[in-house]
Amino acid sequence: MKALVCVEPGRFEQQDRPRPEAKPGHIRIRILQVGICGTDYHIYGGHQPFLAYPRIMGHELSGRAMEASADGRIAEGDLVVINPYLTCGTCRACRAGKPNCCENIAVLGVHTDGGMCEEIVVPEGNVYGAEGLTEQSAAMVEFLAIGAHGVRRGGVRAGSAALVVGAGPIGIGAALFAAIEGGRGHAARHLRPRGLLWRRRCCLRPGSSLWAKRRPRSMTPSSTRPATSGR
Repeated sequence: MKALVCVEPGRFEQQDRPRPEAKPGHIRIRILQVGICGTDYHIYGGHQPFLAYPRIMGHELSGRAMEASADGRIAEGDLVVINPYLTCGTCRACRAGKPNCCENIAVLGVHTDGGMCEEIVVPEGNVYGAEGLTEQSAAMVEFLAIGAHGVRRGGVRAGSAALVVGAGPIGIGAALFAAIEGGRGHAARHLRPRGLLWRRRCCLRPGSSLWAKRRPRSMTPSSTRPATSGR
């Protein structure tokens, strides 16, 4: 199969790689779309400390199942999204129901090869159906889920206000999910003028807004009150 490999900082190569081997409890996915994350920029720039080169990057992924899952959740040909966080299932954190704290976690595209290739084999439990989404939208689920998780853990509810410090894709997503929950989500960030317009367009949902601050280090509780209508 063809794969795009970051062989060293600042250099990509298209290579022919063997197809990944089938494994019990795993499912083969044909990759369709790959998002570019800030982590990928760090890898390309040589600033990711938890990585060994060469590496196939890519962890924001959508694809088609090339086979059915054993548990019946996924049928051959289904559009799917992939949870890129591979956990051991046996460490103390995993046994406590906190796989995000897995002592042996491996992230696709960082600790192990990711999705900038034609096929990938991943555990069935890391694959979710994406019916109703486009291939491109499905590749956005991973980073949007981070904002959704933060809103859920923060207990945002109707009538509350949430200030999200950071207006990248994850921050904007968090502000939007806060609005969906009935609160008011405000994404705040020091912004250059050229980056302001598209972010404001992303926040055009009732209950969400973008607040630009000139100097990010001056974000004190009193200085951020204008962003949350004084709350």
